[in-house]
Amino acid sequence: MAIPLTATKRFQSKIMKNILFALATIIAIALINSCTKVIDINLNEADPKIVIEAELVSGTQDFTVKITKTSDFFNPGQPLTVSDAVVFLKKGAETSLNLTNEGNGIYALKNFTAVQNTSYFLSVTAEGKTYEATDFLPKNVPLDSLTVSSLENNPFNPSGADSFQIFVNYQDPLADLNFYRIKSTVNGTPRSEGVKLLVIEDRYSVGAYFRLPIFTDSYELNDKVDVELVSISHAMFDYFTTLALLVDGSGSPAPTNPSSNWSGGALGYFGAFSVSKRSILVK
Repeated sequence: MAIPLTATKRFQSKIMKNILFALATIIAIALINSCTKVIDINLNEADPKIVIEAELVSGTQDFTVKITKTSDFFNPGQPLTVSDAVVFLKKGAETSLNLTNEGNGIYALKNFTAVQNTSYFLSVTAEGKTYEATDFLPKNVPLDSLTVSSLENNPFNPSGADSFQIFVNYQDPLADLNFYRIKSTVNGTPRSEGVKLLVIEDRYSVGAYFRLPIFTDSYELNDKVDVELVSISHAMFDYFTTLALLVDGSGSPAPTNPSSNWSGGALGYFGAFSVSKRSILVK
């Protein structure tokens, strides 16, 4: 069968392009091997950011605020502490209370009583700039009980050892939207950070009775597990949800840092929480 002339020309042109591409590739590889250019990137140019972490828990206890600065690329594990800040806490419209500088970036208010169903305002002035945050301390939701069930083919326990799942049981209030963080401590070791961070809301089940598994973790026989049902604000729910997405690589797309409730560009968060606790022995 005869091949049309135009098709023959296209075929020859395609062969020539392939040959030229191959030659260009060989030349590029040779150039790279013979002369590698070093690109100097200054990883310490970014201005350090203030990081403020504060958790106010209902009841009477010491309230502490930790203030640090982000470090450079080569010292990620050694944040700089801020030791010359002025920090005060304000409950509703009451008089402001100054926190004492304890050193190493820690500021404290001893034996402070945090009241549920109340808004709190926290102010930090450091290095000539003021950062402010407000959070609402919600009412406590009692944790009724904890129950255990066996769990087969658990992805959190690939070793094949016996594993168990713990369920938290509680009555969600009927009146408002509620947001929670569930924290567990196993044999004295906290296991609620990173991929084990768990936050939930009752948007589609207000007033329901929950029997909720701690599906981010599993437990072994004879583990002593302390569980906290932490009532949090909507702002804190958004913060921890974003943080969880960043940790496990989800989110489409996710921001570089979780959304902070601090003004002025500070990182971290100020959260006001009420907590209900229960313990169980896995058996």
